[in-house]
Amino acid sequence: MIYSLSIFLIFLGSVFFTSQKFVDTETAVKFYYTIIVVLAGIVILMLKHCNLRSEAQKLTTILTLKGLFIIGVLQAIYGILQYTGLCTSNHRFFAITGSFENPSGFVAILSLVLPIGVYWCLKSKGWEQKLVFIAIGSTLFSIVLSGSRTGILSAVISILIVFAIEFQLFSKLKNLKYSIGIVFIVIIILLFSVFLLYQLRKDSADGRLLIWEVSFEMFKDKPLGYGYNGFQANYMNYQAKYFKGNPQSIYTQLADNVKHPFNEFVKIAINYGAVGLVFYLLMLTVIFWKAIKIQASIRGMLLGVFATFIVLTSFSYPLQYAPVWFLLAYFTLVLFSNSAPNKRLSLLTIVSITVVCITGIFFLIQRLSKEIEWKTIAVKSMQGFTEEMLPQYQMLYPHLKKNAFFLYNYGAEVYVAKDYKKSITILEECQKQLSDYDLQMLLADNYYQIGDTDKAIQSYKHAENMIPCRFLPLYYQFEIYKEVGRVEESLKIAQKIIAKDVKVNSNTVEIIIKEANNFLFEKEANS
Repeated sequence: MIYSLSIFLIFLGSVFFTSQKFVDTETAVKFYYTIIVVLAGIVILMLKHCNLRSEAQKLTTILTLKGLFIIGVLQAIYGILQYTGLCTSNHRFFAITGSFENPSGFVAILSLVLPIGVYWCLKSKGWEQKLVFIAIGSTLFSIVLSGSRTGILSAVISILIVFAIEFQLFSKLKNLKYSIGIVFIVIIILLFSVFLLYQLRKDSADGRLLIWEVSFEMFKDKPLGYGYNGFQANYMNYQAKYFKGNPQSIYTQLADNVKHPFNEFVKIAINYGAVGLVFYLLMLTVIFWKAIKIQASIRGMLLGVFATFIVLTSFSYPLQYAPVWFLLAYFTLVLFSNSAPNKRLSLLTIVSITVVCITGIFFLIQRLSKEIEWKTIAVKSMQGFTEEMLPQYQMLYPHLKKNAFFLYNYGAEVYVAKDYKKSITILEECQKQLSDYDLQMLLADNYYQIGDTDKAIQSYKHAENMIPCRFLPLYYQFEIYKEVGRVEESLKIAQKIIAKDVKVNSNTVEIIIKEANNFLFEKEANS
């Protein structure tokens, strides 16, 4: 019972904890809580010096699985309350986010625990079965309300798999006519589901095709990978290169800032190359093969969970979230619990694991405190105390210099303080970890302020190529060309602004187009 309660509380915190004390209010606190508590739990197990197999089996009971599903149902109810307006969403563009920053984490959790609910429903009876059925319905309803096509597809596939295993449909495939019929029906259902989901948000789906096409170019250039954070540091530069070479691309209006390829396989291939991707695929193959071969009543549930994860990794970014890592580790433990060595660890192994875990805990606590401090000074800077906060930013720099978002924030605050050369130095360091539209625009502003108009125009052009549908990069080039007296370039940019398709109407865009029109009218009148 104590083991089930421990797993329940860890997962509960990893899903629901949020804190305004962090810059990343939803994700960061979940990460620190989950990792620190798990490491502490490992230390306790090491100090108990218990038998590995018996401890693994205590952690992987049906009661624990039911607890995980209940937490998922609570998250689903939270999402429904957000949709009705009784609770506030964490993102202004999405009605449902649960306790996450956007629907991706929310849907990942619901999808991964859904097979548990389906299995529980099939194995229970009476009022318990009815309650679980209602809970499953609430979970599915919440996934549909979120509008996540990936969540809907993964839910359909996981339910089909659990039902197929529980009703032994695969064992009946020995009958040729029966097998052909089943396979045909499954293919039709999947193809129809994919078609409907594609039509649901066609532009979004096409946008992902752009990301994967550009990512393939990245992979061709460096098949051995770009290293940790390689995608985030390099993708937008490649997207700029793509649009520079394809100015009339059908994807022009779909481009945006991209920090993840919406496919974990692609991200691993970009960051760690072909070797990393092969290793990842082998690991998944071993897990799937073990799940297929396992002789246990929960085989269908486990296959449903791992199939759900594959769908999520193919169209989203579930590995961004600590509770997903926790669930994966837990379900893998369930899968291999009977295969654990039936013996105690050696004293040297226990001491080594304990030292590593305790060291990790202290490191994470220190990092956690620095992130809380960052939030405090960031808020004060936004309140108008930028000059006073800069020394504290400098003190935090050695601890958070590997955090691209800290570097961007630091560079932006230094820009506000009008120390443009220092801002450029910080942002150029940030660019090694994160290169995107916002960074290029801020760099361009800095270059302009120090009088380096050539570099400013270069950065504005790079930002324009990154996201061709934006008007501001063109407008600022237009203003600089006018200021330095380069009339021909000003005319070309003005004509480009007027001919540009408007993706989203706004007062800013209308003003930019009006100024370009006035400029052309004046030049024509004077010629």
